[in-house]
Amino acid sequence: MAQMAHVILDKSYIDAASKDEISTLCAKHTVLMPDVLFHELITTKEESMRRCFNKFPNKTNPVELIPNVRTFLRYELSKHQPCSPLYDRRIKIVFEFNERLRDGTFKFTEEQLETIKNRENQLEQDTKTFFDLAMLVPGFFSHLKAMPFKMFPDAIEKAKQQIATDADKVKEIYNSFLAHDAPSNPVSADCIDDNWAYFRWIQVRVLYSLNLLLKYRGKLPEEPGAEFWRHIEHDLLDADYVILASLAGALASNDNLMISNFQLICPKGKIFRIVR
Repeated sequence: MAQMAHVILDKSYIDAASKDEISTLCAKHTVLMPDVLFHELITTKEESMRRCFNKFPNKTNPVELIPNVRTFLRYELSKHQPCSPLYDRRIKIVFEFNERLRDGTFKFTEEQLETIKNRENQLEQDTKTFFDLAMLVPGFFSHLKAMPFKMFPDAIEKAKQQIATDADKVKEIYNSFLAHDAPSNPVSADCIDDNWAYFRWIQVRVLYSLNLLLKYRGKLPEEPGAEFWRHIEHDLLDADYVILASLAGALASNDNLMISNFQLICPKGKIFRIVR
């Protein structure tokens, strides 16, 4: 019998899967719904929200809820210990999804709408910070500096392989961040490894930053518009899924870039995807 996995679920998998396939995944494995997914589901179009929630088993605790990456980083900073296993950090409540999420009649309260608005404002700020980080990444890889663009793709791939396999490089970048903006009583780089959210945060953020550098040739477009920032926001959210999946050891997704980045840093990790 195959061993039960703790699986991070993303929306692309839900969109691609049938109700029976979602039920099977939930029955055979412990499915972890991160905060980023729940927020994505309740802020998508009404028909998409109804369709997605209808695919989950109609029972108590069809999935386990876990908080966002920011919460895990705070946990590690306060406890000075890794947040994994994520299952131990789950939100320990008994719940059922509101039936109105399934039939499309759910209405948010004013307080809930205010919470969503505040979160979206924070996401906008985080998106700008995420891109600023991408622009700093060449400084961490000497071979990326002053390089002709025709050589850039191979150089980016070399950097991705290094950040995926070289723990010392991850710790070097982590120390660089601490040098610029260290919290009080920070976690030492000597302590962190691939069981830590801090370690995985560095790996995954750098991987997505390298992809952005390749796409935009290492610089901000002259006139970045709404579509540009939507793409950056999408990468930011996807990065959270990959960080969590790398800590859990399994990912249910149909997003090719997400799967590629996960497999790069977790070559022994489990992938669940829908193939027709």
